[in-house]
Amino acid sequence: MKNEVAKRAEKLRLVMKNEGIDAFVIIVNESTNWQSLYYMSGFRGTAGAFVLYGDNAEFILDSRYTKQGAEQSPYKVTEQRDNLVADIKESLRKHNAKVICCQAAQTYHSTWQNLTEYQAEWRDGTEQINALRRCKDNVEISFIRKAAEIASEAFTDSLNNVKSGMTELEFQAMLNYKINQLGGEASSGMIVASGTRSAMPHGRATDKPMRSGEWVTVDFSAVYMGYFCDITRNFSIGKPDARALSYHDSLRDAQNAAVKLLRAGVAAAEVHATAVQALAEAGLDKYFTHGLGHGLGIEIHEAPALSPKKQDILAAGDVVTVEPGVYIDGWGGLRLEDDYAVTENGCERLTDKLNQCFYLI
Repeated sequence: MKNEVAKRAEKLRLVMKNEGIDAFVIIVNESTNWQSLYYMSGFRGTAGAFVLYGDNAEFILDSRYTKQGAEQSPYKVTEQRDNLVADIKESLRKHNAKVICCQAAQTYHSTWQNLTEYQAEWRDGTEQINALRRCKDNVEISFIRKAAEIASEAFTDSLNNVKSGMTELEFQAMLNYKINQLGGEASSGMIVASGTRSAMPHGRATDKPMRSGEWVTVDFSAVYMGYFCDITRNFSIGKPDARALSYHDSLRDAQNAAVKLLRAGVAAAEVHATAVQALAEAGLDKYFTHGLGHGLGIEIHEAPALSPKKQDILAAGDVVTVEPGVYIDGWGGLRLEDDYAVTENGCERLTDKLNQCFYLI
């Protein structure tokens, strides 16, 4: 991974050269924006700074993290001397930086004010970092695939232990435990919605018991080496409403139709529209209320967005979810979600260890 991290710096340096940028500052203050620091340095911690220049870089950590940083990053660690912002400004002075980028949207306002006391032209570098992070390298894709393998095994194991009367919260706890047990990190954003509650696309788990004949929609993630997968599956304790099985078949048809379009150069909104058309043929399009999918990586939601509200064009290296759903108030809902790596000529399903079926238990 250290080699891949070093390559990212070269890509960012090229952007800096083309845009006349002398320094690029990434700062993490008690976990805020740890993702970009991890991406650029290989270090995953709650505080630190990475300052990239045209010919070198400075990687600043406090004494809690110097050993960890030396192990995880290809860059030499400079131990924090004063406070983090003061050390960054001193580094900028030494390099006589005149044009500086920093991610404004991921930096505390007070920190930004403190940083910009250093007299220079300060620019928001959020777009540049997001563009780099959007294109996943082979190492990143392997981490997402591994996360999906862990999540898939944990979900299958959990289904073997489900019984009528178990609450949504109990199922969530069991699935998260199994994800951790298998070497992943459980995500805090799991959705477990049973019965009529499944009409809520983001129905968080409650103490409601899951009853025989009800179906349960589970949207779950595992994290591996900082990278997310994102999967949604549906199961029933006993035989569910026949409509649920029929609607699930329609969701699978919509997902398959959309996936056939996934390749570099295709408008993401067109992929969404294809899924909507497939659902319309089944009379279900009015119950599909959100975008078809989103990018993912170090964060659960990244660019691009498979949505009619966006103008994104798919590119090789994108990793996206495809997640059609139907949500009918008073009856319930279902969603089917998988993760795909976009290539020049098609795509690869990264969640291929889990069947795309309605699980009957």
